[in-house]
Amino acid sequence: MGRFFGKALIIDNDVRFVEGIKTEFKLLEDYPCFVTKTFQEATKILKQPKHNIRVVFLSSSISMSGGLSELKEIRTSRPFLPIFLILHHPEREPKAILNNEDGFNKIIIAPKNFSFLTKEIDTLFISKETWADIQASEEKKNIEINLVKDRFIAVPLSDYVLTPKSFFNIFIQLGETKFVKILNAGDAFDKDLFETYARKGITHFYLADEEHKKYIRLCEKLSKKVINDQEIKSSKKIHNLLNFGNNIAQSLIHTGISEEKLDIANTFLNQSVHLIKNMKMKNESLKKFIETVGLKEHNATVSFLASMIANQVGLESIKSVKIAGIAALLHDIGLYYLNPDFNESELENLDHKQQDIFDQHEKHGGQILRKSGNFDEVIYQAVENHHMRRRGSDHTRRTNNINMVTEIIGAADELHNIVITKKINDTVMNEFLTTNLKRFSPQIEKAILELLNKAKST
Repeated sequence: MGRFFGKALIIDNDVRFVEGIKTEFKLLEDYPCFVTKTFQEATKILKQPKHNIRVVFLSSSISMSGGLSELKEIRTSRPFLPIFLILHHPEREPKAILNNEDGFNKIIIAPKNFSFLTKEIDTLFISKETWADIQASEEKKNIEINLVKDRFIAVPLSDYVLTPKSFFNIFIQLGETKFVKILNAGDAFDKDLFETYARKGITHFYLADEEHKKYIRLCEKLSKKVINDQEIKSSKKIHNLLNFGNNIAQSLIHTGISEEKLDIANTFLNQSVHLIKNMKMKNESLKKFIETVGLKEHNATVSFLASMIANQVGLESIKSVKIAGIAALLHDIGLYYLNPDFNESELENLDHKQQDIFDQHEKHGGQILRKSGNFDEVIYQAVENHHMRRRGSDHTRRTNNINMVTEIIGAADELHNIVITKKINDTVMNEFLTTNLKRFSPQIEKAILELLNKAKST
């Protein structure tokens, strides 16, 4: 599956090659792209931020300059955009082009099909993390120090990935700005040491933001390995996948949206879709999933739930399911930007100030995403309206003007807030089914009931 969030732009007038790309339906789902035969049309696409072009493949046959004038024009407006030159007939090209003297990221010689380009995309966007550069940070161990909290991201002990030696410099928090480093990167880290801190009441380890990015990559590699292992139970696969998603959500909330983080979020969604498709084949129920996740972090759980519902409601394409997943992952981002310490568990006991923050978070979340300019319009609408409902007596929360993805996010959100966080029982479930679920469209209601009624896997 594609490893980046955005699209590729292919500028090529070789008819056979271009028409071949258009028939690669599976690859085009995994690696969405625009294909144009003229540079004029390509320029219009590049000027639209909503298209989020992350890489360009430019054929030398597009102009008399062999792509050089087009390269210079793109570099003027997008100096850091990767540009690959395609040479369909290298024997006709001057030596200067073959030697790549003009600054293309790479020259691709006579590609036979689209997969030649997708391999370059994977190489470009796959992490180069090897953990060979483990280094202790300058802070001394076991000494109370003042540090800026915003530099650190909390990882729950219950989900922390143990390794024989620590890949990271690990801190615990004593107060708002008081921290203690307990491990240097490279130190031995065994289960006994881990359990010692757990017994002391430590609930979170803190990693510096830059190191947390590498920690996310470690979670990605682990979850991918677990998901692809046929011998491992689905509950274990879900646990590892959600740990990966939890850390992505934490990073997006606390340190902001970036293309790099969206690439990782895209990988999480790829893994989610892969696991959901397999769970569907094995006839595993939504109820089994709910019983598995416990009180997992809200945004990642809602994202996985939304992907399950999207798949069940009939959004079969990977692109459509992933749109629902990314909207769900980001649906509450306005809430945390307004108040980084807000806790969903406090929703029933809000004071006036907190209620004002909560009432603004949908609109504010939409503003944050629209400002970034990298998302599909459906995602903006889903974030801005995820508390709106198609049916029900509350006129302030009811509208017919609501898309399917918005409803999916709302249903997944309520499933987590109302059912999962209340430690699922028959009373809670019955209330959800007879009251909350009735506020959604019949398609959403039917899809969730079907998921809940699936027989448990033997």
